[in-house]
Amino acid sequence: MIIISILIHLLGNYLPKWFVSKAKHNNPILKLSGLLFDFFIAFLVLFLIHSLSPKVFYIDNRDAIYGLEFNGTMQQLGFKNGDKIISVNDRPVKDIRKINVDILMNSNSEIKIKRGNHFKEIKINDDGVAKILQSEGTPIKALIKPTTEEKNAQEIKQTQEKFSFGKVFKNYQKMIKEAYDLMIPKNDHKKVGGIGAVSKNFSSQISLLPFCCIIVGLLNLLPLPGFSVGNFIISLVESRMGKVFNFKLKNIVGLFSVSAVIILIFYLHY
Repeated sequence: MIIISILIHLLGNYLPKWFVSKAKHNNPILKLSGLLFDFFIAFLVLFLIHSLSPKVFYIDNRDAIYGLEFNGTMQQLGFKNGDKIISVNDRPVKDIRKINVDILMNSNSEIKIKRGNHFKEIKINDDGVAKILQSEGTPIKALIKPTTEEKNAQEIKQTQEKFSFGKVFKNYQKMIKEAYDLMIPKNDHKKVGGIGAVSKNFSSQISLLPFCCIIVGLLNLLPLPGFSVGNFIISLVESRMGKVFNFKLKNIVGLFSVSAVIILIFYLHY
């Protein structure tokens, strides 16, 4: 997907040149077309995913009357089947599907649970996140039936997910933050395997393409040769000076700059 995202960026760079005269090809603003195209395509794809996807149902946390089911690793970390999660890092839990992501994408999570009539707090550090990523099965899911035999067992209510433009925009903002966190990792990401481990988490999601487009877009915000903003600055200087720098030299410097940034990103992860 990252290769497709790069091709989309290149298409965004050349697309405006098909609609403007050759005399305007050196306009500095055109150097930003690939960058803008990255974020536009990411939002468009995310919008289409939300609007065209089939009806999705989820279990609201308040409707998980029998609590939650935890895999072996989560139980080793202190959870028990039937526990109810009240909040993750002081944020109330609504959609059970998102609990796993909230825990895995945060460092040193504090999880407030309800066990029977008692409340308890469980902390998961980056070592715990590493164990969860390496575990089998879904870490947390709703219990469909009670852990003990009940004569009048109730059916779990499922809520239909509704489409809204506001939700698309909110997910778009969240995706930008996740892409930024992925490129500039905290210590916990390094310990759980860096960019490779987090990428595997996203590879199972249909939203991988817009996520990769956002990564390419964020990289092109760097004011360095070879990136959109950097090329814009160079083009702006050229237009002010009335002189064009050596084309071959610009390509060499740009290639070196891009390579150095990629190496730096991998160094930060590993």
